[in-house]
Amino acid sequence: SHICALNACSHSGLLQEAWSIFNDTPFKTERIFTTMVDCLSRLFLFDEAQNLINEYEKTNKPSVIMYTSLLSGLRNNRNRYLSEKIYNRMKSLFPDQKQDLVAGVILLSNIYSSVGEHELATTFRSDQINYLGKNVKLGLSCTEVNGQLVAESLPMHSENYFWYT
Repeated sequence: SHICALNACSHSGLLQEAWSIFNDTPFKTERIFTTMVDCLSRLFLFDEAQNLINEYEKTNKPSVIMYTSLLSGLRNNRNRYLSEKIYNRMKSLFPDQKQDLVAGVILLSNIYSSVGEHELATTFRSDQINYLGKNVKLGLSCTEVNGQLVAESLPMHSENYFWYT
């Protein structure tokens, strides 16, 4: 399908091929647009991604998944200013979609951490999660090498500590 081909282009950095598939798609669904936004975001082409979202919104309701995809690309680029702008836009467009906003909070707090703003990341995440009234479960990551557990990431005091065996 068109989505699978676009997704492959997105993950491979094949921009021209993605545009070709996108332009040749006769009926562009929300998922087609979102996958193209993801492709542009992964390549840090944020202006183009925003223009595509704007084009979609001329005839459709705003899509929270498109904004989340854009925010994910911004996280990879560590673009704090634009990330804050997109998250605030998400809050104004989707005030009742709390779970989707939680995803935005996690992405933005990760951006803060990635630029060294650890205290801001912790405060922002806590404040926004409380404001949204949602609980977030901390994850556990394990690394296995040759069938043996080598490292575990344990959430402790809102920071991750590593334990090596």
